[in-house]
Amino acid sequence: MESDEQQYDRLVHRIYDTVGEAAGWQALYADLAALTGASTIHVLAFDKHHDTLSFSDGFNLPVAAELGYIQHYHRVDPRLALLWTQPVLHWMHCHEHFDDAFVSENRFYQEFLLPMGHRYVSGCKLIDEARLTVVFACTRNDSQGPMTADAIAFLQRLTPHLARAMTQQMQRYVYSTDALVGHAFVSRWGQPVILATTGGEVLHVNGAAERLLQSTALVRITGRTLMLPPPFMSRFLDDCAQTEGQLRVPDHATQASAAQYRVLRIAGDDSEKTALYVFYNLIVPGEVSARFGLRAIAMLIFFDPQSSPVVDTDLLAAAFNLTPAECRVAYCLAEGLSLKDIALRLGVQHDTVRKQLQSIYQKTSTNRQPDLIRLLLHLPGAIV
Repeated sequence: MESDEQQYDRLVHRIYDTVGEAAGWQALYADLAALTGASTIHVLAFDKHHDTLSFSDGFNLPVAAELGYIQHYHRVDPRLALLWTQPVLHWMHCHEHFDDAFVSENRFYQEFLLPMGHRYVSGCKLIDEARLTVVFACTRNDSQGPMTADAIAFLQRLTPHLARAMTQQMQRYVYSTDALVGHAFVSRWGQPVILATTGGEVLHVNGAAERLLQSTALVRITGRTLMLPPPFMSRFLDDCAQTEGQLRVPDHATQASAAQYRVLRIAGDDSEKTALYVFYNLIVPGEVSARFGLRAIAMLIFFDPQSSPVVDTDLLAAAFNLTPAECRVAYCLAEGLSLKDIALRLGVQHDTVRKQLQSIYQKTSTNRQPDLIRLLLHLPGAIV
């Protein structure tokens, strides 16, 4: 049987071996739980730049309970509020601060923690920097009682090593729109795009979406929170919560269904004339698995039927050698105008527009208006 010192040395080596290998953490957490008598191990990260709980991982975390915590109950967890005031690497034990009288009256304990079979938590902040806070916690149930003195001493020795290892992979714990969807592409895309957490906290708004926000009251951002009209916002949040749960299920069919686009048609007061379409799905970093980690984000793409399609005339000229006049005709076609309407708008003869259209067909290797319009609307036309 290994001595305590041998167990400690083995775990220290394993901690550093897991850096860069996410799968290795799961086995490490399980081993650590067995050695300390913890019923669960939980690692949480809070992305301060986006003001949201961004990461959740650990050992023996039931899916339903974990989703309940990361989606709702972490906001009312009294232990977190206290932990924020503690120094980095200082272990806090909840039973020293919250007695049975407090627990019997507290919503978090009564509605969530105790029904999940948990009671005692010992935790510390491993990282607390301008961009990120990472919390490491060990939980024990009511029959186990608080963490033993030997287990606490063992954890305290390991804490600096855990902190160093996690500091070497901090990018794993924060949202990176660069890594997830290509920040530069989304920023330059002419279609309005908003990236948000599954709880509605806004992570990124591209230029087209900023313009949309100025032109409609059907979508707003209040503080850092996405706001749709109440029935649509509730539907969006409920669907995101359900879908985030499906993405944790180790079944490819379930995951594929969860990753599909959904659509909301948001009607204005004059529902027949004003509407905004929202297409959204969830994006997860790396390979989707049943393990917890960096949380999924929602990508919302907005389409306003009243707005004109964006066609980059400079791109048309460069790609197909169109003249400025031909670019104007192509742009008007993409807007849905007829040749007669284009002639009226541009102040030229109808026959002139027809000749320019024939030249556009030749240069773009198309021969019908539907084919040309399809080409125009699928160009990186949309990039501004």
